[in-house]
Amino acid sequence: MKSSRLFLCVLLTFLLLYLALPRLPFAGEGLAVYFAYAWLGFALIVLGGNVYGWLTARDKERSDGKEEAVPYGSGNQNRGRKKLRGTS
Repeated sequence: MKSSRLFLCVLLTFLLLYLALPRLPFAGEGLAVYFAYAWLGFALIVLGGNVYGWLTARDKERSDGKEEAVPYGSGNQNRGRKKLRGTS
């Protein structure tokens, strides 16, 4: 479910880029040019984050069925934890 939501966000980001790029003033002078490049940079960060999340969620959904469940009470709950001083 999460991967489909992230895929939809990726598609919407592409749609925003498709609609906004012709309207942004990349040529010229002034504050508008800085805004255009800042907007493009933030849009690419959003796109990259959503693509990364979509790919990792997709891989996680594929690997969920392959992992073996550890039964409760098998003694592995405290593995890797250090004991505190003064405790037995």
